[in-house]
Amino acid sequence: MSQKCSKCNSPAVYLRRYTSEALCKSCLIKTTLSRVRRTINRKKMLQRGDRVAVAISGGKDSAVLLDVLHRIESNFPDSELIPVTIDEGIKGYRDEALESAKALVHSLGLKLEVRSFEDIFGLSLDEVVQLRSDVTVGACSYCGVLRRRALNTAALDIGADVIATGHNLDDEAQTIMMNMMRGDSQRIVRTNRPRDKPIEGLVSRIKPILELSERDVVAYSHHLELPYHDVPCPYYREAMRNDLRDFLNEMEHKRPGTLLAILRSGEAIAASLEANTHAFQSERCEKCGEVTSGQICKVCRLMDELPKRERIAD
Repeated sequence: MSQKCSKCNSPAVYLRRYTSEALCKSCLIKTTLSRVRRTINRKKMLQRGDRVAVAISGGKDSAVLLDVLHRIESNFPDSELIPVTIDEGIKGYRDEALESAKALVHSLGLKLEVRSFEDIFGLSLDEVVQLRSDVTVGACSYCGVLRRRALNTAALDIGADVIATGHNLDDEAQTIMMNMMRGDSQRIVRTNRPRDKPIEGLVSRIKPILELSERDVVAYSHHLELPYHDVPCPYYREAMRNDLRDFLNEMEHKRPGTLLAILRSGEAIAASLEANTHAFQSERCEKCGEVTSGQICKVCRLMDELPKRERIAD
């Protein structure tokens, strides 16, 4: 790139298209940290003295999340970051990702907490996928539900005040569009509850890199040489999200700022629905006692659908 940095006139290494900023390595790092700080402050995500469970998958998004939070929270020594990895049990994939997560955590002088589907649910994701009788229910549907429960369980175990996840701008825009296409706009409210409106039994979730695009994440991780696992999950092709990703990537390329506009629209929808509808009423699952919106939680419903037979041998 022959352009000069928009901030300091040094040789630029990255073009942030939706803000029209050409950035050198130093300014890329500074502006990335600034964007995350602004997101944290705007949404009041963190407080002094917080014990933060940071969800680490081994991929680039969570690598950037942990690195950025480590840099920001270094100014607040009374806060604590606790990286947490959920091992779903995906043979030939999770093992390598776990090694990347361990390398990153070690480089930052932190300790990694690992929890597994097998420990919590008695089955790995590979086993769940093999046991499912309804193949129209994708592996990602099982994984998403079980991961959310596992993360909450881990966060409660370690006494975390909040769970930080590595959802970036692209992820959020895709999720908003998926919920709209499914006719489930209420989920936009449920999945983005502000910290000051917690649900008893659920650790509040925050998304500090919410306003960083996928390209921002790639550029930051590349120029800082963060260790991460870049092989896609073997089940990812089953997800509806892939079709939306391609469409939104094309729209963002043609019209930079599209993803940010969708994010802001999602926030406006959530605020309007929150103000004009009844608040989420939490219950306790009749089977497992965990928080749910109905009599039986989604985890129990999914697991009950699996055939009752001996676990699959390795």
